[in-house]
Amino acid sequence: MNIINRYLKEERDYSNQASVKAIVSRGDYILILRRREGCGGAGQWDLPGGHIEKGEDKIKALKRETWEEAGLKIENEKFKTNLKLEIPEIGIDSTMAVYTADALDISVNLKPADWEGSDGIPEHNEYKWIQYTHDLENLPMLAQVKDIIMKELK
Repeated sequence: MNIINRYLKEERDYSNQASVKAIVSRGDYILILRRREGCGGAGQWDLPGGHIEKGEDKIKALKRETWEEAGLKIENEKFKTNLKLEIPEIGIDSTMAVYTADALDISVNLKPADWEGSDGIPEHNEYKWIQYTHDLENLPMLAQVKDIIMKELK
């Protein structure tokens, strides 16, 4: 475990690092996750995804992050768009590749995070399968991400 923690400290740089997000759907429904207190963006709704690890391609990162965060396997990944993610107050300036993907089932399992400081607690404390734009309109979420999801909903 010390080796992993040391690797995370040395290798994980959240500035200028590419990340991936998945608009995971099952039929007409899209999965959104709510970030728990104590995490960056606490209380905000988000899509499954995260940083691309060293030597990892985007699709593998997308599948890994979706599995790590929601316990879901995905297929039919299709590139949707790139978003510029800038949060100067915490030093984030990166590019996020957004993909659509199909969930193989709907059994979400918010898994414990394994990054340092997570204490084995999931990054997210709630999830929803949403179908309509009005399901998302008043939820707190990064505007860029919300705009993309709104285009995918009815």
